[in-house]
Amino acid sequence: MPRPKKDSKALNVMIDNKIYQLLEQYSSDSKLTKTAIVELALEEYLKKNNK
Repeated sequence: MPRPKKDSKALNVMIDNKIYQLLEQYSSDSKLTKTAIVELALEEYLKKNNK
């Protein structure tokens, strides 16, 4: 049985190749999806920098 789809929006970005390589390596090492990593990073950044 497939997982239920979460309420989401697509985000299309261009990032530096070096940053993408780091993202891929972190994803491989942690077994997290790149989407999950980016969501967590954005959430932490926005919480920290919400003024």
